[in-house]
Amino acid sequence: MFRTINSFFNMIFKSSEQSVGKVHRYKKNLTPSYVLIAKDLENKESQIFEAAVYYLCTIASLRKDCQADILHILNKAISENKKYPERVAYIEKMMREKKLF
Repeated sequence: MFRTINSFFNMIFKSSEQSVGKVHRYKKNLTPSYVLIAKDLENKESQIFEAAVYYLCTIASLRKDCQADILHILNKAISENKKYPERVAYIEKMMREKKLF
């Protein structure tokens, strides 16, 4: 009888330890949110593009550790959108507002 109770408790506690281990491994490989947002810079719709620029600039102004990466992404977007001056102007406007220059 004690073996069955003991094995039951081992089953419960070992499975919870394994699930905690999975959570910690997942957090180590977590993709930064700004990388996911940066994909929206290629979207054809202006609202999605502008929202992505706004959020990237906001993240860069609040988190100094990500600022260099985000500025690189935004500068790349400026160079890729030379054909669309309104998009370039919006990126530069948001960078000025968030004081990222």
